[in-house]
Amino acid sequence: MTGYDFDKTIYKGDSSTDFFFFIILRRPYLLIFTLWFLIVLALYGMKILNKKRTKQCLFFFIPWHHNIEKLVDKFWSKNANKIQNWYTTQKKDDDIIISASLNFIIKPAIEMLNIKNWIATNFNTQNGKIYGENCYGEAKAVEFQRLYPKTTLDAFYSDSYSDKPMFDLSKEAYLVEGEKLTKIK
Repeated sequence: MTGYDFDKTIYKGDSSTDFFFFIILRRPYLLIFTLWFLIVLALYGMKILNKKRTKQCLFFFIPWHHNIEKLVDKFWSKNANKIQNWYTTQKKDDDIIISASLNFIIKPAIEMLNIKNWIATNFNTQNGKIYGENCYGEAKAVEFQRLYPKTTLDAFYSDSYSDKPMFDLSKEAYLVEGEKLTKIK
């Protein structure tokens, strides 16, 4: 089993950020909350809000959209081309994606790639809450070990050393910079 981070690893960019701007452009009335968004980002920058709370605050409006799945599908129709070519050429049936991205945003991409194993930040689109931890850093490794006990990955690919806990659970580790893969373990 080979593990992969999603954003800036197999997806060119950050899917949550891309989706945020995608929905703002399609629902311009959300611009009335610009000051709110800026305050939330400032509080995050000052380390007053953690990543989990910041995501909940930035995506507070999701429960208002009863057909959010349709918007997410439109997003992926436009952005499917941002999946890295190197990944699609080496993809295997037992791959696992482990991402801090919100589950409802990346689910269509996971399905499109026909990936059976995946873990993401569990965001409830009905109430705008994240259940469990933001799937980032150590929390990513904890969730992986909970769901796949006693499993050592053959390799793990990520764009960031924040995934060191996942690198530690792997025989090999690769740092990803666009299409460049550098073995670090």
